[in-house]
Amino acid sequence: MDFTDKGLSKFGDSLLNFVFSLALSEYLGRPTGERVPNASLALALEMSGLRKLAPPRSDKHARGDVAEAIFAYAWLEGAITIEEAVKIIRENLSEDVTHFTRKKEVIGKALAEVFKVVGERLEL
Repeated sequence: MDFTDKGLSKFGDSLLNFVFSLALSEYLGRPTGERVPNASLALALEMSGLRKLAPPRSDKHARGDVAEAIFAYAWLEGAITIEEAVKIIRENLSEDVTHFTRKKEVIGKALAEVFKVVGERLEL
C-alpha cells in the first residue's frame, strides 16, 4: 500500500480532525473543533512503531501525511470505526490537552494508541 498517496492523505486529514474533535469535545464536555498538529501525527507514528512506513528523512509534515493516509486506509478497510477511534483517543487524553506547549505530545500519545490498533489489525 502506498501511504504517500495525496488523495488518501487529504481524506485522512479530514477524517482524523473529525475524530479528534469528537474525542476532545467528549473529553472536555463541550463542542470544540480542533485540528491535529503534524507534530502530533509524526509523534504518533513514532510511538506506534509505524514510522517505518514513512519515507526515510521525511519531515514532520510528510510523516503527518503518511499517518493521515494510514488512518484513512484503515477506516476504508473496516479495520477501525469512527466510534472506536474516538473512544481510544478520549480515554488517552489528559488535562494537558489544553496546555499551549504540552498539548502536541498529549495528542500524539493518544493517537499512537489508535495507530497501534490499526497497525496490528492491518498487519503493518
